Amino acid sequence: MKNYTLVIAVTSIVFAACSGGGQKKVVVMANGKLTVTDKTITIDPSLTHNEQELFFTDNKLTLTVHNTAGADKTFDLTENGAYLLNLQSDTLIGGVVNYGSGGMPSTITAEALDHIIDSTQQLMAGQNANDAKGTFFMTPFTLKKISAKDNARLIGSFKGIPYKVEEDNTGKVPEVFKFFTTKQKRETLRDLIEERNKIKNIH
Repeated sequence: MKNYTLVIAVTSIVFAACSGGGQKKVVVMANGKLTVTDKTITIDPSLTHNEQELFFTDNKLTLTVHNTAGADKTFDLTENGAYLLNLQSDTLIGGVVNYGSGGMPSTITAEALDHIIDSTQQLMAGQNANDAKGTFFMTPFTLKKISAKDNARLIGSFKGIPYKVEEDNTGKVPEVFKFFTTKQKRETLRDLIEERNKIKNIH
């Protein structure tokens, strides 16, 4: 199998190519206990983070989310692919992870950091979310189609980005998407600004 090494952090976004899949994969990211019965997802909210992958082959699918602490919601899925269902109390932001064969860069310039900081600030405000470019801004209790490929990997806010990604059993390299809560991104942003200031010798 071919291995692909992570080139740039998730803040570097690449175009997400579209190709059909054979099923609907729904990745649920939630704050609370999840119970799935057929096409109904029950969430009992708490501070505990949980994730679950669900797979469906229905041509048209309606998912019902029963919230023990609030109103129920329904979501219609009419296309195959990979979806993210945000049942967290915080907005999720993220995008495509750019893999390649060149290896992880050992250094990063101040100019590159400026670009990452600017892009991150815009995405946190929902200003540069773009499905075609693979950048996403998802408020709580929303569903979003992330990729037309049902083998896409959606990585949640408390899981690390894999350093390498391999071909799946069909010989295709899956797209990888990484998501963070806005709270996490605010903390990351502070670290990026400190690093940028060190490079520029700003005190």
